[in-house]
Amino acid sequence: MTGTSRLDIAAEVAGTPLIAMLTEPGSPAVPEVTEELGKAGIRAVEITLTSPDALRSVARGVATGAALVGAGTVCDRETAARAVDAGAHYLLTPGVLPEVLDEARALGVPVVCGAFTTTEVMEAWRLGAALVKLFPARLGGPAYLASLAMAFPDIPIVPTGGITADDVSDYFTAGAHAAALGRPLVGDALRGGSLPDVRHRAADLLDRVRAAQAG
Repeated sequence: MTGTSRLDIAAEVAGTPLIAMLTEPGSPAVPEVTEELGKAGIRAVEITLTSPDALRSVARGVATGAALVGAGTVCDRETAARAVDAGAHYLLTPGVLPEVLDEARALGVPVVCGAFTTTEVMEAWRLGAALVKLFPARLGGPAYLASLAMAFPDIPIVPTGGITADDVSDYFTAGAHAAALGRPLVGDALRGGSLPDVRHRAADLLDRVRAAQAG
């Protein structure tokens, strides 16, 4: 899948609504972890652009073909273009950044746009975000998300930042479209830890999420 395919990221994550955050892009295990996540049923992976070789890691993750790989922490137009050149299927921003949304629209890739306040949520959606990322979610918790979901029932919201295995189901009960998690999904796999543990973590979290969605 290329950046010009007009990916519907909201639809892609609806069935398995967890986005795995790989926040150590310099780890040589990025491809292997991406493959394990894909085998576990995780459809979308975010690789944060927080190290000099992060775009190389995006390309390596994409090359596995195991999941949709997004470039995270995209803060300007140039980085957006470079991430798409590296093969990123979608982009993620920490806040409402019109120039990134504009560049992504021109390049034909969706954006998961960071927001926190009601004004930011509305602005992100107005500017064409495919999903609105509630960040940092832990500041308001599930109760705050529930208020946003009630106010904006047509805006798919993805909480991230401080979500744990113990409270992830509460966010879905509150109305999350999906949730993005790092260590609760990946554990220590990027630091030489167990790769099979990734599948076990993913299976457990998906079970919790689906139970919350069911009832």
